[in-house]
Amino acid sequence: MKRALFALVVAACDGGASDPPDAATDGNTVIDAAGSMGCGAAGATTGAVTETITVGGVARTYLRVVPAAYDSNRTYPLIFAWHGRTGTAAGARSYFGVQAAVGDNAIVIYPEGLSVSANPADTGWILTPGGRDIALFDAVQTAVTSSYCVGRTYSMGHSFGGYMTNALACFRGGTAPGKVRAIASIAGGGPGAACTGDPVSALIIHGMSDSVVPFSEGTGSRDTWRTDAACGTTTQPITPSPCVAYDGCSAGLDVQFCGHAETAGSGHGWPSFAATAAWRLFQDSP
Repeated sequence: MKRALFALVVAACDGGASDPPDAATDGNTVIDAAGSMGCGAAGATTGAVTETITVGGVARTYLRVVPAAYDSNRTYPLIFAWHGRTGTAAGARSYFGVQAAVGDNAIVIYPEGLSVSANPADTGWILTPGGRDIALFDAVQTAVTSSYCVGRTYSMGHSFGGYMTNALACFRGGTAPGKVRAIASIAGGGPGAACTGDPVSALIIHGMSDSVVPFSEGTGSRDTWRTDAACGTTTQPITPSPCVAYDGCSAGLDVQFCGHAETAGSGHGWPSFAATAAWRLFQDSP
């Protein structure tokens, strides 16, 4: 029954958005001492660039945003940001508000989904471990870390992109290079499979009046990561209200939940605080 509900709500996910947030830039970014192969490389391209990469014989595109003041001698967090169903990479960049939150302190990747139905405009993600979109993550991760100085990797997504983020953590979670260290899922759900990755820090944001993806999908994601991180059931309030953090999680792990009352997009929109809250968790993830 749980799998059937999972399939049903994924089919309903869309890329609807509220207005982009006015998130303040926070320069207190965590820097890894050890970086990727791209550290020290000359001639790196900065700014927003759409790239094409071949994955499994198929041309895939993604939008890469590198700080204008990029310095190849320091490591940067790498953030994957996944759009909702029928969405686009450019659309996600427009309304997620990630750039306003991270400033010049992270490299952000906005993957472009392929159609998941007979309708070419019905873009989305394949959530299985051997699927094309986990492979896309692997390929882009390798390409970016080979050319840029990258430390830690994080993932966030909205709606169907939230499902993709949870699936990615399920199969690629961990602290080793190339693994996802922490995630933020907004109005999503899942994972809908047995996880093979290590536990991750997680921020789950879900509208209590969401009429597209039921609130129970968000609480289900929360409970998955809370259990994986061996957290307790008691919580402490965190900023912004009404977000909470769970007590007693395993060392180095943090699970947070925000059940909010914003009503944009029938409760399914992008909350005004989402990008800032996600960036705060990413910075605090050791």
